[in-house]
Amino acid sequence: MSQPTTLLVDTELDRDDAAAAAMELYLRLAADGTISSLPFAGATGVAGQPLPLRGTDTRFEILDRRLVEETGIAAIGLHASGHYWRLDGQAAEMVEGGPENGIFCRYDGSFTIRCPQCLAPLSPGDDGSDALEEALAVWSDSPDSAFVACPNCSTWTPLTTWRSPGHDFAVGHFAISLHGAHLRAFTEPGNHAAMALRQRLGDLATDYTVVFSSV
Repeated sequence: MSQPTTLLVDTELDRDDAAAAAMELYLRLAADGTISSLPFAGATGVAGQPLPLRGTDTRFEILDRRLVEETGIAAIGLHASGHYWRLDGQAAEMVEGGPENGIFCRYDGSFTIRCPQCLAPLSPGDDGSDALEEALAVWSDSPDSAFVACPNCSTWTPLTTWRSPGHDFAVGHFAISLHGAHLRAFTEPGNHAAMALRQRLGDLATDYTVVFSSV
């Protein structure tokens, strides 16, 4: 069954650096007791083999019970484009070859984004959205070429710079998924508890894009 999920997406990090960022955060959170070093309950496997989880949905249980009680978040996922998690003894490691494509949106695939120049809204299927759909197709293989032509102002801008007013879309090569709740506080300016949690998760400048979904 799907559950509310909050995503923090780094829209700036290069694809080549995403897996290292995921491993660094995993090692830190496992070392300080925030998360389990092994994947979420129910995941079993042999060291060196892919984890038998559906798609890209590898989760690590949160061991910090106070964090669970305060946020409703029970597990964390760490995502890097083109990589997946596999068992490595009593730990996990991220290796190349996974299906992760760095596109994060609502569970039903619908979303609205705004042109970074003129702020005109755009959704898949709208008149003039062909460039958006082409950019999404290009993104996984050639992200530096994923540009969108705004049907309103005709400006070409990188897909990563288009923001969703409803927090239902982002693209980026590194993301953190928080399973169990929609943390609306992440979008509230001046919320110090939310800022502290984001920084604990590696979002030091609190500038990762927030997406609410269900996984």
